[in-house]
Amino acid sequence: MIGQPLIQLLLYGFVFQVVLRSRWGIQTPSGQDVPFGLLLFGGILLHGLLADTLVRAPSLIISNTSYVKRVIFPLEILPLVNVASTVTGVFFGMIILVAGSAYYAGHLSASILLVPIPVASLVVFTVGVGWLLSAVGVFFRDLAQLTSSLATIMLFTAPICYPAEMVPVQFRWLLNINPLTIPVEAVRSLIFSSGSVNWSALVGYSLVAGFTAALGYFVFHRMRAGFADVL
Repeated sequence: MIGQPLIQLLLYGFVFQVVLRSRWGIQTPSGQDVPFGLLLFGGILLHGLLADTLVRAPSLIISNTSYVKRVIFPLEILPLVNVASTVTGVFFGMIILVAGSAYYAGHLSASILLVPIPVASLVVFTVGVGWLLSAVGVFFRDLAQLTSSLATIMLFTAPICYPAEMVPVQFRWLLNINPLTIPVEAVRSLIFSSGSVNWSALVGYSLVAGFTAALGYFVFHRMRAGFADVL
């Protein structure tokens, strides 16, 4: 489980620090720069959580047609299982991220204990998206092509590969509407900047995530009755 995120971290570290010599500007209390690859890795982990659902959810029910005919089988758990499998990888990736922070900072900040809050908010949002896309994908078979492109767009319009401050003001709205921006910034702040989080934005994001989950569940149950007719 821990091998893949560790390989990712080493790869990003080599490309962005050794080859490109990129710097982020975040420093440890001792004044040492936090490696660019480590900061990038945290954002990539969270993007992977949402991107996996965007790519796989539209074909989730189509790929499990044998369950559709079974009245007693709760189809709504399929998107949950899909998200849960991705969360496992994120969990081990976060362990590596925290260990890297401790190594470069020389200690662990208490704010790290709050990291599950933004991660959980993103998980709730992702579950809602999973329910919504898996239901709609039954009726619109080309949806996966659109959502795969959307996953790539989200990677480059969130402060994952660059600091948010680098984006010109007239384009900041792209970051503001990206559902990855708030959790990525929050996790990065909690781990590397001792908790300088925009809590009001995070609370608002959590409410939106809860609404998205409720909407996705509602749509899934309303559309489920028609699954058998088109599969």
